[in-house]
Amino acid sequence: MYRFHRISLSAILLFCTAAASAAPVTYTIYSKISRVNLGIEHQGFMQLSGTLNITPGSFVFDHQDWSKSSVAVTMPTKSLNMGDDLWNEQLRGDASWKNLFNAPYISFRSTKVERTDATHGVLYGDLTLAGVTKPVALQLKVNKVGLNAVTKKDAIGITATSTVKRSHFGLDAYADLVGDDLAVQIQLEAAVGPDPHAPAPAMMNMPAAK
Repeated sequence: MYRFHRISLSAILLFCTAAASAAPVTYTIYSKISRVNLGIEHQGFMQLSGTLNITPGSFVFDHQDWSKSSVAVTMPTKSLNMGDDLWNEQLRGDASWKNLFNAPYISFRSTKVERTDATHGVLYGDLTLAGVTKPVALQLKVNKVGLNAVTKKDAIGITATSTVKRSHFGLDAYADLVGDDLAVQIQLEAAVGPDPHAPAPAMMNMPAAK
């Protein structure tokens, strides 16, 4: 009877542990290093690249049932950095891009997450760019789940990629010089618990440092 009781207790503990591990986990985005990378063709000569900062925030990920996961990220439009200070100033001062910079944020909010294999899936959601919201689908990859060797916190790394038409968001300036396809890559690293190094929102809204 005692042995049976021990086995039953062990089974209950195992069940509870499994149930706990299967629960959705809330991760805090490490905004200091998480980025959105952008790519667009320049006159057919090369692929221009730029970055956007991601504001502090969090998302929910269910490791067992991805459909129960959700993510929402915002990016200050003024944080757009095309890699050159002069070019950044020219873009912000160009009336042709006023729709982009009049909107303080670019944002993405998920509507559905589908899992296709152990580490890949499709992230569906609404992208708001230049004040226009359109549905998009991003190819999702869970790069790693485990202990962060520096912070000693449970962490996750995610990459999501897609290509959108900038003209669909009213950004059709210089169509003869700049491609319409905008390659988007969201790189997120996040961990359980608060981010002690999260920058203040006011700093996130500032233009890229010169």
